[in-house]
Amino acid sequence: MAMNPAVEISYLKEQEQKDLLETIESEDCTPSYSQAIRMKELSKQNKLDMDAIFNIMIEQKPNQKEQIRFKVEKLKSYFPKGYSTKQMEDVIEKLLKQYKQKWKNKDLER
Repeated sequence: MAMNPAVEISYLKEQEQKDLLETIESEDCTPSYSQAIRMKELSKQNKLDMDAIFNIMIEQKPNQKEQIRFKVEKLKSYFPKGYSTKQMEDVIEKLLKQYKQKWKNKDLER
């Protein structure tokens, strides 16, 4: 767990920390800084229970979303010299749309 979320969690009551630990173990995730702050605020209001902890912890964090990344150097050989990364991205997206349409049409033919 990162330092900043850990500091915020240190302000939770002992039972809240135990509930959080149980959720961390069952869901195999740690709280982000913003999640830790929200839990701290709910704790101050005496509204932090196991359900609130669970609901906060199962939120998908932006850095946990699946991504596909390509190194620009790896892609440059497929594009005209001087293409920007934005131009490359636009072409790739256009080609993927065409590809999707082709396999949709093939599915309709079956």
